[in-house]
Amino acid sequence: MVFSAPAFLFLFLPISLVLTTISPRPARNIVLLLLSMAFYVWGAGGQIAVIGSVALASWVGALVVGRETLSARTRKIAFLVTLAVVLFPLLTFKYWPITSEFLSSAGVPLRPVDPLNILLPLGISFFTFHAISYLVDVRRGDIPPETGVIRYALYLFLYPHQIAGPIVRYAEIRDEIQNPRHPTSEMALFGMSRFAWGLFKKAFVADSCASVADSVYALDPARLNGPTAWLGALAYALQIYFDFSGYSDMAIGLAAMLGFHFPENFKGPYRSVSVTEFWRRWHVTLSRWFRDYVYIPFGGNRHGTAREYTGLILTFGLTALWHGAAWTFLAWGALHSAALLFERITGLRKVQGWVAARRIGMVVFILMSWVPFRSTTMGQATDIWSAMIRGGWGPVRPEVLVTLSPWVLAALLLGCSTFLLPKVGTGYERVVGSVTAVRPVVALAITVTALPLAILAVFWIDFSPFLYFRF
Repeated sequence: MVFSAPAFLFLFLPISLVLTTISPRPARNIVLLLLSMAFYVWGAGGQIAVIGSVALASWVGALVVGRETLSARTRKIAFLVTLAVVLFPLLTFKYWPITSEFLSSAGVPLRPVDPLNILLPLGISFFTFHAISYLVDVRRGDIPPETGVIRYALYLFLYPHQIAGPIVRYAEIRDEIQNPRHPTSEMALFGMSRFAWGLFKKAFVADSCASVADSVYALDPARLNGPTAWLGALAYALQIYFDFSGYSDMAIGLAAMLGFHFPENFKGPYRSVSVTEFWRRWHVTLSRWFRDYVYIPFGGNRHGTAREYTGLILTFGLTALWHGAAWTFLAWGALHSAALLFERITGLRKVQGWVAARRIGMVVFILMSWVPFRSTTMGQATDIWSAMIRGGWGPVRPEVLVTLSPWVLAALLLGCSTFLLPKVGTGYERVVGSVTAVRPVVALAITVTALPLAILAVFWIDFSPFLYFRF
């Protein structure tokens, strides 16, 4: 079940809000946990056993790791064992197929596993990273271990973020879990408007752009030319941004309606003037996860440039692999790590002037760097790049032109505005206000405008699952 599905909009969401509102305070966490488990079962069925085992292992392991009466050696062993147990499902489901194929090709007597025959548990990368962040924070002494299994299970299962983030740290919502309360009117109004805005971004802009991107990437390479390839790259860049940021908006809005404050996940990344700035604005919670749990522990910038640059390459290699074990993702990560290294070595990331030229350069880099991310093979990525660079300037291919209905053209034009807006954080809170200081008239206006249009788009446009569900 997804947030843009009619079953969620007209059945699950109303029931969820009513039950969590009328339930007494002592039972509120249990009610919300049961609803979140039902949400997961609805979408993934028996795969709930995987997230359930990760939740139980990380909760028990953290209790041992955080017990100060035990020796440091015992706690370290408990930490490493628990970390291995938590990572095991992710490594098995997501990376063993390609690993077995590689070992078999190298002469190791293993039977290759067909990735198509393995059903990846829904949201496995996200709930695994949630569990790891909690375990590491307990290990560091940043937070005490949660003694209540219901409260911890709710953190991992909480349905607004369980499938595709944002990656929320336990410390950020611990007080709201331990002291459940009804959301204020400000939170409810902010949540409704934020959810409506996110649904509009997903259903109208992202899904409309998807039809254009899919038609371009389905073309025979011989049919590609420059304008067609650039249009496909633009359409996919808009699709993935509005799809994932739309999901994040809906998750933040749902959380607010349920009484939780989630961190922002996107802050206008396509308005960046450098790749360094882009990663401070794109998928913020994933970027800070790798920064705090990989890059800084590896040494950060405290041990010389060689260690710093190695840590940067390692971090982006893992970021690429987090999205999937494929050469296309590694190529995408390599492009970004190379660009970040170039900015650091040359000092370009600290340049203040030439803003217009740098933003244009970033637009070109963004469009070209998403090509391998969308491609199914490196061969396809190379074909798209080749057409973008030297594919000629003939008309857009008829197979793509037929997708450009007035509705889709409007979505593309609206999407392109994200490259032109001023650099003002998320922009949304500047217009609507924060969870605690919402502008009621503006929030209501967005809700009553965006929600009907989004629901119309849900029924009008072909359904497209959220892109990050596969991660």
